[in-house]
Amino acid sequence: MQTQTYRALIIDDEREARNVLRRLIERFCPQLRVCAEAGTVEEALATIREHQPAIVFLDVDLREGTGFDILDAFPKPEFKVVFTTAHNDFAIKAFKYRALHYLLKPIDPEDLIVATHELHSPSKYWPEYELLQQSLKNLQQNKLFLPTVQGTAVIRAEEIAYAFANDKYATLTLESGEKLFVSLTLTELEAQLPGGDFVRPHQSYIVRIDAVRKVHKGDGITLLLKDKTEIPVSRRNKEKVLRVLGL
Repeated sequence: MQTQTYRALIIDDEREARNVLRRLIERFCPQLRVCAEAGTVEEALATIREHQPAIVFLDVDLREGTGFDILDAFPKPEFKVVFTTAHNDFAIKAFKYRALHYLLKPIDPEDLIVATHELHSPSKYWPEYELLQQSLKNLQQNKLFLPTVQGTAVIRAEEIAYAFANDKYATLTLESGEKLFVSLTLTELEAQLPGGDFVRPHQSYIVRIDAVRKVHKGDGITLLLKDKTEIPVSRRNKEKVLRVLGL
């Protein structure tokens, strides 16, 4: 009897990473057929709509966006998601998005086989399922445990006004005016923030929505915060920012 095959889509901004994963799938996952690949958020959205895959292998940290931006466009996806990333910082947020599995790069073939063997029950495959549930409770309480040079800073999400990218680190400006230098990229920080409370108007900034006082429209758009800081909005993110702000 012929085994049913499922269409698989690989989304990763690194061509070599896509090639490696494709070869692993072809060798170890006979039930899957890679129907397409994408390297950017824009390409991924179009490719998902065109090919309607059964399963999407999704890199988290993409250029000019994240895998979560893609999933936000599909609130009730008809496809399963397996996250692929070199970082384990996104596991909690991936769990919130009901990911089927979460694979760390370099991908172990055995983990790939387990992740794709059954497409129904994520909890069966998450080795840290109970830990993730507890972490999710902490996340819902808006408690953040952020690594710094001096140790770990514990703050509430609502204390943050905005964050600015600083190479592989991020500088947080709190509502109190205090600056906090954390050992996270903006993408890693974004993965820990409660959904719906923050927006990323530019690749170099994350802003808490309640910290926005005014929106300036001219040749471009800027956000004026309560402390008079002006945050640029990129043309790419303009539509999303205005939608989130209800404008």
